[in-house]
Amino acid sequence: MKGVVITVIFFALGFMLASAGFLLLDNTVPAGTRLAYSPTQVESTQRIPFEAIKVFSNEVKIEYPGLQYAKVKSDSMAPLLTRNSIVFEKVPESQEEIELGDIISFYEPSLNSIVIHMVVGMVTTDGKTYYQTKGIANPEIDDWLVPYENVKGIMVGTFR
Repeated sequence: MKGVVITVIFFALGFMLASAGFLLLDNTVPAGTRLAYSPTQVESTQRIPFEAIKVFSNEVKIEYPGLQYAKVKSDSMAPLLTRNSIVFEKVPESQEEIELGDIISFYEPSLNSIVIHMVVGMVTTDGKTYYQTKGIANPEIDDWLVPYENVKGIMVGTFR
């Protein structure tokens, strides 16, 4: 009988904590909201559905196919991304997915490396779109134009 009483108490305590918002029934931590105040209105492109992100007390799961991640190796995107930041990227399905202000990773042949920079312009030549890019911390736009074929991903999140 004592075991049944203890079980009922723990069940009731768990139910109260869950209903109070400390823990959801699937053991995820509830999401909060934050206000980033500005009189400027900017429409955000939501690339990963909010429902695909699950935060537990001891782990984070993103349940979305095709995500990849990488470690940043320089400070050209500071202060947003700095050395050793981790970025999460979605592989674009078409060039129409890439917009001004997106942060993309791409293969740059002149450096023989994959670079991550912000899209600051788009140039169409002979029906083909190229992206002008810039590191946030860099004073000038990059010397190269990036063809869609060289794009590896669009940043959807970061850990620092």
